[in-house]
Amino acid sequence: MFDGLEPEDPRQVGRYRIVARIGAGGMGQVYLGRSPGGRPVALKVVRPELARDLDFRRRFVREVTAARRVNGAFTAGVVDAEPDGSPAWLATVYVSGVPLGEAVARHGPWRAEHVLALGAGLAEALEAIHAAGVVHRDLKPSNVLLAPDGPRVIDFGISTASEASALTHTGMTIGTPGFMSPEQLTGRSVGPASDVFALGAVLAHTAVGIGPFGTGTPHALHFRAVYEEPDLDALPPKLRRIVAACLAKEPDRRPTVADLLHRLTTSGEEDTAEAAPLLTEPGWMPDEVDRLVRAKAATPLPRNPAPTSTPTPTPAAVPTPTAPDAPAALHGATPEPVRTPAAPATPAATDTSPAAAPALHDALTQSADHAAQSPGDPAPPLSRRGVLLAVTGTAAAAGLAVAVWKTSDRDSGATGSPSALQPSARKPTRTTAPPAPRKPGQKIWACYVGDEVKTKPTVANGVVYFGSNDRNLYALDAATGKERWSLDTGSVLYSTSVVVGDLVYVGTYDNGLYAVDAETGKKRWVFAPGGSECASPVVVDGVVYVGSGDEHFYAVDAVTGKKIWSFRCRKNGSVTEQPVVANGVVYFGSDDNHLYALDAGTGKRRWAFPMLDGVNSAPVVANGLVHISSSRLYAVNAATGKQRWSRTGIKYKMLAGHRSFSAPTVADGVVYAGDSIEYLFALDAATGKKRWAFETENSVFHAAAVADGVVYVGSEDGNLYAVDARTGKKRWAFHTGAGLGASPTVVGDVVYVGSKDRTLYAVRT
Repeated sequence: MFDGLEPEDPRQVGRYRIVARIGAGGMGQVYLGRSPGGRPVALKVVRPELARDLDFRRRFVREVTAARRVNGAFTAGVVDAEPDGSPAWLATVYVSGVPLGEAVARHGPWRAEHVLALGAGLAEALEAIHAAGVVHRDLKPSNVLLAPDGPRVIDFGISTASEASALTHTGMTIGTPGFMSPEQLTGRSVGPASDVFALGAVLAHTAVGIGPFGTGTPHALHFRAVYEEPDLDALPPKLRRIVAACLAKEPDRRPTVADLLHRLTTSGEEDTAEAAPLLTEPGWMPDEVDRLVRAKAATPLPRNPAPTSTPTPTPAAVPTPTAPDAPAALHGATPEPVRTPAAPATPAATDTSPAAAPALHDALTQSADHAAQSPGDPAPPLSRRGVLLAVTGTAAAAGLAVAVWKTSDRDSGATGSPSALQPSARKPTRTTAPPAPRKPGQKIWACYVGDEVKTKPTVANGVVYFGSNDRNLYALDAATGKERWSLDTGSVLYSTSVVVGDLVYVGTYDNGLYAVDAETGKKRWVFAPGGSECASPVVVDGVVYVGSGDEHFYAVDAVTGKKIWSFRCRKNGSVTEQPVVANGVVYFGSDDNHLYALDAGTGKRRWAFPMLDGVNSAPVVANGLVHISSSRLYAVNAATGKQRWSRTGIKYKMLAGHRSFSAPTVADGVVYAGDSIEYLFALDAATGKKRWAFETENSVFHAAAVADGVVYVGSEDGNLYAVDARTGKKRWAFHTGAGLGASPTVVGDVVYVGSKDRTLYAVRT
């Protein structure tokens, strides 16, 4: 349930002795602390770089002051804080509880009387929070912990106080799709009524097992919350009326918290079969949930820090068994499935002006289709649906609330029971975590697995997902490298994982396309095409697009795994690379030497562009061009399929012909692509003219990653290189034990990359 302390962790903060790690969040590390008398607290220490920000410090002080006024039976209140300390920190009541989302995911929806009892506790918690002048702004299943004597609402302690503007620093989470109110999404004033909306969504989720706005991509959920009525057909009539009132689009049409509390506590009085049990009495939760909660509450907490383990230099020395149910960030509870994009953008600046809200509303009402883009692409004109995809990155400009300290911000959206396929019992990993390095290019941690890591890692909500040739899909804590779970798929994994909603989608070499529960690692469904290999998928608007070795390209329902349509390529037309979807068109390359453009809704072909000698990469769409590589690097008009330009690799005297290009990456009008010998090239995206070439010591087979003016690229020489995007000069190189097996991924100040030395590395940028 807890991680041992690392060498760099403090042993004392304020008057509290640090006992164990609970988790890591965007603002810092969360610890289990003990007061001088032994009282356990969840102690949250702010990262030094945030604490040095005077604007952050001022708002943090204001929010802590507001949060300390909250005093309610069903809240986990702030008990101590030193917002001006070095480090700055906050301590809250430690609740040894089970997250509501986990309980629903494990044991299914609740009966009406149990939902009413839960709702009464949550409404009373909101009453106390609002009385202190605080608006929670991020109420959801993962912020509700279940204890034997009632629920506890957490994380209001650092939610934005009603008199403060939104915090918009890197690493903080802006709301949660499916639980955010329309006024949050459109930049209007946010008050207590917004929490009532979120409470209605939480109750619907508890009663049905899925939120009132369904599942899908964040922008789809945002669109439904703003423009569509919730789906409440599965709710019992009395509960449906209460939830429908909470989910009214206009804040002034929702019940007040006091009115809601009255409705929840009197709704079942005329029908004793549906009367809500009291939270002070046994039976307020379903029996199986009650047993889970009481077992958790009876588990002793650590009293003293565990001995610090000595890092093991070899992967096979000591396999570390890791429980599949990793503790949740704030209170030792199991985290819930995610509801955020696989790679959310961080806003560069905050606009809180009154003009921001109308601007977002105008964008919401456009009618053009939204393009799902590759990293670095400039944004096309957004549709009403499409603009909401960017809400997590731009809603701060419209005054959206921020909920911070999200160490594992994962709300359950399960639509059914997980299958019997369990996470792998074999745990081959061992992580070494030296003290956090301060210099660019230094290792933060390394996770050893059973075979080569040849997939690009995916980072979502503090978790790194990647596959290995040992047949396992892994989920690691992004801050520490500790394993959360692993799933044996029975097949080699070359596919990049895609995280959308509460699912991880990954293609396997032999066993089809997997949809896996992001929280537990349990298989949700498998789509098995006729061929052996399933390529890396992409998920857009509730549809998974994926190619296969059976010469077909498929569109699959993201929730059910059922085929929507398929397209057959020419003979020998296996599709082994990831597609891209933009402006309602899906683009992919095939081994039949063609780049295809299909209508994303119907699968009908729009055009096919012939390539001379195979396809070496996934396509990238930017500025109206599709870039894709073979022995040549092509730029093709995205609308017509006509070639704009192509470029051959440099001739090499020991080869009969030119060097082949690797997968391209496009950022800021530049195409970055490696070749099969030793170079990384920077080319003008519009003309194909070379800007610079960076020489490594071996082949560059995989796409680069670009962030903050730096190009990160791996080579078969075993090095991860950081190259200045403007000049092509090396900034630093990090050496692994073998060739780099896939593209790197950059999130914040960390770059994650897999190596053929059976290791996934986290390296400081």
